[in-house]
Amino acid sequence: MGNTIQSGIKSHTNNNLTNYALFLGGTNVINEVLRCYDPLKTGYGRLFMVRKPAFLLDPQTGIPQQFNKFKHIVEYGNTEITGLNDVSVEFGSITGGYVGKSFEIPTFAQDSTTSFTVTVYEFSGSPVREVLHTWINGTTDLMTGLSHYNGSSLEKLQANQTAEFIYCSTDVTGENIEYACLFANCFPGGLNIDVFNQQGAQHEVVTTQIDFHCTKYESIQINKMAKVLLDKYKIVANSLNFYSGFNASDFNEALHYDIKSGKMVSGMGNSSVLNRPQSINSWN
Repeated sequence: MGNTIQSGIKSHTNNNLTNYALFLGGTNVINEVLRCYDPLKTGYGRLFMVRKPAFLLDPQTGIPQQFNKFKHIVEYGNTEITGLNDVSVEFGSITGGYVGKSFEIPTFAQDSTTSFTVTVYEFSGSPVREVLHTWINGTTDLMTGLSHYNGSSLEKLQANQTAEFIYCSTDVTGENIEYACLFANCFPGGLNIDVFNQQGAQHEVVTTQIDFHCTKYESIQINKMAKVLLDKYKIVANSLNFYSGFNASDFNEALHYDIKSGKMVSGMGNSSVLNRPQSINSWN
């Protein structure tokens, strides 16, 4: 069997699908049939920034600490990722005969994805806007239009001012990848300033849409790298494993009910004493 765009990630493997009429003649949803056409459900996306713009990481002139916070917000704090577009096929016409009858043949296929948008909440202190401003202004100064990388000695190259991301969408388990792609040559398309416009009695929580212009790629090898990233950066799936932020050592004080005085006193109580009815001779 040949390799396809689903190689290395989740693919449909139940070959009994052709044994059933699916939705013709009625809806058959007995267990055996349901195993054949479990519907695709989306909305479980993960985004990984796999390459940072080099000039922002310069230890002398860059902002590595601020950028790491920006990266973390984009990867873990996003509320929406949009911009993926469909592949379209262009056709050319061949015309002939006395009546000029024509037919079409495919000429080329085109992926129209040229940008994607990540929506995040902005935090007080504007860590998202700070990084985007530094990124854009260092590459194409807002006043002069020149590239200065904020004083970095790095050569002014597209490779030194762009980022790369791997995006994947999983099934409901969060572990099996349904789709993966690479966004290369990523550069922000702007930064939000209009959130600072003021209107009386309006005090909004700010969301920021980060528009990245990019070139998108899909391949079997990208599928594999997406799986590697998903395995390396796991998140909690079962709420029963949620950590409260406390350990037993954080609770030093202990109180228990004293059966002789009827008061709460310091120290660990004895459960066998507190749970068992005492004899009449236990009290003076």
